[in-house]
Amino acid sequence: MVRYLLTGRRLIATLLVLVGASALCGLGMWQLERHAQRAALNARIAAGLAQSPVPLERVSDLQALDYRPVTARGVFDPAHEVLLRNRSLNGITGYHVITPLRLSGRNDAVLVDRGWIPLTEASPEARRAFAPPRGEMLVTGIARQPEIYAGGPKDPPLTAERPRLDAWFRVDVARIQEQTPYPLLPVFVEMQPVPDAPLTLPQPVPPPEPDQGPHLGYAIQWFAFAVIFVVGYVVFQHRTLEAQRG
Repeated sequence: MVRYLLTGRRLIATLLVLVGASALCGLGMWQLERHAQRAALNARIAAGLAQSPVPLERVSDLQALDYRPVTARGVFDPAHEVLLRNRSLNGITGYHVITPLRLSGRNDAVLVDRGWIPLTEASPEARRAFAPPRGEMLVTGIARQPEIYAGGPKDPPLTAERPRLDAWFRVDVARIQEQTPYPLLPVFVEMQPVPDAPLTLPQPVPPPEPDQGPHLGYAIQWFAFAVIFVVGYVVFQHRTLEAQRG
């Protein structure tokens, strides 16, 4: 049968089938790598969230912070507050409110995601009802790395005619720095819900539940397609050979 598959015009067809099966297996391996990356990310998030909060001013390497509980002391500055677009909660479309916290005893600030508000309450006038407390306060939340553009909707550039954006697609700290008059730390902080506390706006949103994603299932599908492709071809050629002998 092997000699039959490698003879004459069937050799080209056999080679094409092997190339196709190799490509399908390559897609399966790629999905397995994505699955491993997701598992590693989930483990890193779980390890970070399990740690005790660390004061932000004591962290020397801010770029190493991601999904790590932190505390920060300072005064909120709603005058330079922005919104994070396309955020939903319980199926309702809205925004997240991002407010700079000017750190006590320092000249810089950290952006704080104070939580979700509905679309109908997103105007600057309506947001005044959700202004943060005045005066110095201690904020506890989860440190996150800036969200860098990697496709999808893009925030427009700032210009002389448009010196400020009130709503952003992502928490791109470097871009938001362009419209903020004092230095921003290269991380932002997501406030978290307080257990048994009454629901108020902005409503802090917990981190997403760990999810392995569909990658393992996709990998199995690609490998199955490769097996079906090869086996189907061999069965077809075997029946052709038997018909010729008959």
